[in-house]
Amino acid sequence: MYRSNLISFITIILLVLLPASALMAQSDSRVSSGSFYSGIGFGSPIDLFSPYSMGTGLTGVSNYSGFSPNISNPAHWGLIRYSQGNISASLNQFDASDQTNSVRNALFSIESFQVALPLYRNRLGISASFTPMVRNQFRQVDQGFFNPLPELSNDIQYQLTTIGSGGINRYEAGIGLRVNNFLSVGYAISAQFLTTDNEIFPSFADPQFRQVQFNRKMSGNAFGHRFGVYAFRSNLLRNEDQLALGVSISLPVSIDAEQSITSFRQINNQRTLIELNENSPDRNGTVKLPLEINTGLTYNLSRYTNVLAELLVQRWDEAEYSFNPVQEGYFKDRVRAGLGFQYHPYRTDQAGGFFSNMKYSIGATYDTGHLSINGKDIETIFLNAGIGLMSQRTPSSIDLSFHYGFRGTESSNLVKENIWGFKISLNMAEFMFLRQRFQ
Repeated sequence: MYRSNLISFITIILLVLLPASALMAQSDSRVSSGSFYSGIGFGSPIDLFSPYSMGTGLTGVSNYSGFSPNISNPAHWGLIRYSQGNISASLNQFDASDQTNSVRNALFSIESFQVALPLYRNRLGISASFTPMVRNQFRQVDQGFFNPLPELSNDIQYQLTTIGSGGINRYEAGIGLRVNNFLSVGYAISAQFLTTDNEIFPSFADPQFRQVQFNRKMSGNAFGHRFGVYAFRSNLLRNEDQLALGVSISLPVSIDAEQSITSFRQINNQRTLIELNENSPDRNGTVKLPLEINTGLTYNLSRYTNVLAELLVQRWDEAEYSFNPVQEGYFKDRVRAGLGFQYHPYRTDQAGGFFSNMKYSIGATYDTGHLSINGKDIETIFLNAGIGLMSQRTPSSIDLSFHYGFRGTESSNLVKENIWGFKISLNMAEFMFLRQRFQ
């Protein structure tokens, strides 16, 4: 009985201390579903891609389309003419490796859902959407040795397997207003919900030590605010060209979170759920999302081609994760830059073949990452390509995008990930949603 109680105490110490001090220390830590690095802190940030621009790998903050909703910039909602809807999903494969082992895993996820309606055509519009902001989806295995009792001559080998899920989801509603022929602005308010669930499975080489599953859950919610500006000017260098500037600013969001550690125990011959940190001062803490500034330039050479560039900055150095100060120390400011090109042959008035009824996109992005571990920035590089299948009867479309890239490094006992996958977006307008008949 003494040893069983002792191992329960030791396991609690291990599950608290290991993620804080030795998260990256074991070479056989592995990804199971999402990115390995989403297991650090409260998860990895998720970028919001508007369907019109996702084939370039860019968010589309400065890239406007009248036939699909834009989720990256609230100012675009003041320009919409048709009622619009969108749902996007993605499938990613992660090939993760370190200096000794490798593993392959896949993750399917819903990227976004959005409905945008014009209250006054090309002047005033509203939007409602659901998007994940931070994803905590991983599997990690940590191994080591400990000596629980002075009288033991040999150290006991242990293994902690942690399976994480959840993150921060955002439910947002907002409005956009076209101020004049060259400027539109927008604002959105959101409710953001933090929910993570980490299941910890300890095992020990010594059979005298009991193996008991633990659950570490974190929850909380807060309100967020986002602002957007979109400015555009036509006929600058040639007829039918246009230069557009987009800016979106998301203010920091501070969540008062609660963390519970629970496990089942046999009490009076009944399996009972007990809370192990019920009276702990660390039960309550703060999770803070950083300030985000997303800017972009789009130059439409003509109605058929356009070039776009973006720069996204997130102040992760000011983010908070009070439940684990060591992991909070990994945070650093994140910068993501990208360049893309689009071609729209379907806009020609001449009859063409099947491939002339599509739109094509390519792009590349470089991301410094929001983590620096063991003196190494966890950088990400992506190459992107996409096609859009246009409806011949309505403004609706289906967008497909493909991406390949790599994240992290095998040096300093870290993990490198080769990532490839695709996104699909169904964009509905006109016949699928009610188009306004009266103003």
